Amino acid sequence: MKNLLIIISLLGITLMAFPQQELPKMRKNEVKVALLSLASGTTKVTYERWVRKYQSVEFTAGVIGWGFDKLKNSDPRGTAWRLAYKFILPNARNAFNQLCGFYVKPELCYSTYHYNHDPRGRLKVDRLALMGVLGYDWVLNWFVFDLYGGLGLATGNSNHSNYHHGFIGWNDQTPFAFTAGFRVGVAF
Repeated sequence: MKNLLIIISLLGITLMAFPQQELPKMRKNEVKVALLSLASGTTKVTYERWVRKYQSVEFTAGVIGWGFDKLKNSDPRGTAWRLAYKFILPNARNAFNQLCGFYVKPELCYSTYHYNHDPRGRLKVDRLALMGVLGYDWVLNWFVFDLYGGLGLATGNSNHSNYHHGFIGWNDQTPFAFTAGFRVGVAF
């Protein structure tokens, strides 16, 4: 019995001498940038906040006119906004980071801007869309890669290209719209 107590004591001292493995810190926030939007003349930054198990809220603000306008949208100037409530599907990969994984989200998108359209001069566009979006948010320690796509309905006046700096109108005769892209960022 005495030998058993000595062995258990030595085992306990040995285990305490080794450093404990730390569990990964749960990240509750993300800040992401939509890289493709930079090529279309818009800078969009998204903030995502964990609100409860496998759910988060996302808010995106964009400045139309900050970017490279490779689509030649005739000097657009304005703002773009998005608000979404995200439902993240649970899996083994996101046990320690509940912002990671496949998700579905309803998203409200709004853009308001002016652009040059010859010969009518400078035109104003206000466009609102409600989208259903599917995606995957991959989080590796602090690095975030978010890939998404969705469909929905839009209302408001249109422009000559049906691109509304965050979503695209199917055509100017129908209310259908879609969105797709990817974002990169950091989790903290």
